[in-house]
Amino acid sequence: MHLGAFDHATAAFGLATTGGIVSSTGIAGLTLGGGLGFLTRRCGLACDNLLSADVVTADGRYLTCDAEREPEPELFWALRGGGGNCGGVTSLEYRLHPVPDVLGVLTVFPLDGDVLRGYADLIAAAPVELGALLAVALGPPVPFLPERRHDRPVAVVLSCWSGSPDRDDDVLARLQALGPVLDRQLGRMPYPVVNTFFDATLPAGLHHYWKGLFAADLTDGAIAAHLDHGAATPTLQTATLVFPIDGACHDVAADATAFAYRDARFAIGLGPSWTDPADSAAHIAWGRAYHEALLPHSMDGGHVNFAAAEDAGRVQADYRGNYARLLAAKRRYDPENLFRLNHIVVP
Repeated sequence: MHLGAFDHATAAFGLATTGGIVSSTGIAGLTLGGGLGFLTRRCGLACDNLLSADVVTADGRYLTCDAEREPEPELFWALRGGGGNCGGVTSLEYRLHPVPDVLGVLTVFPLDGDVLRGYADLIAAAPVELGALLAVALGPPVPFLPERRHDRPVAVVLSCWSGSPDRDDDVLARLQALGPVLDRQLGRMPYPVVNTFFDATLPAGLHHYWKGLFAADLTDGAIAAHLDHGAATPTLQTATLVFPIDGACHDVAADATAFAYRDARFAIGLGPSWTDPADSAAHIAWGRAYHEALLPHSMDGGHVNFAAAEDAGRVQADYRGNYARLLAAKRRYDPENLFRLNHIVVP
């Protein structure tokens, strides 16, 4: 099931859970890798809201697992952040949260270091009901953005305020204070609408190359890398995304699920998207250079949902202290490595 269908079903009851930021996202793969979205600070990762799962294991068994069900609690632990290493998941049951209409805001700023520093300060001080992503991108050729900013590097803050409408003006003032606003689109809307902000720029059929990092902060060195490489963003479809993962994410112990980076404040997903396969080498080189520039200012591992095929050697760092336990689960449920087409733990 994709996120748009899930949101449509739950929003009818005024409910939602963390599930990504693009409506075409498959919720199963997103959840198994951890799962980031606009509700992360308030509700936790998608995997934190997984209550149970039905799984087909490598030996053909059909299991239902949750945190308590014996003898499979290790399988459920591994599914929450460990990716598809231990089986094929056929259904998922989620915890839902009351999320009525939200204030959705898309604010475009110049690509400027003060804006990026202000964003980090905003996240540190804001209530958890504010989900705000930072995107380093090119200004889209849309009527509401001044033409001189089209195809030029910008910083975009995409916000979802799920708190009281009485505080909408305060949220808007905090966003306004980040820097000179080039344009802003906002309104009260059903929650599923904010998960369509990127849909128009990410149609089916694009080529993608992703890299993932975690960061304890947006340091001056990291900001310099974002300004340098962001200024050379190659296509309108490309956006480097900074997700805040504090708030409810930090309320979960590092070893409670396979997702280990509970002390990170930000998860970064970067990489180009493009249409012509002849351009692949140049775009991938840009993504790799950007990633290399951020590495000295990041934690050791990255979010597995943003991992490239070449990142197999980083799996142990991606799971940190949870790697040995995940490896044991892999050996138990898939000793012959049947499920090996994703970011794998080799048994």
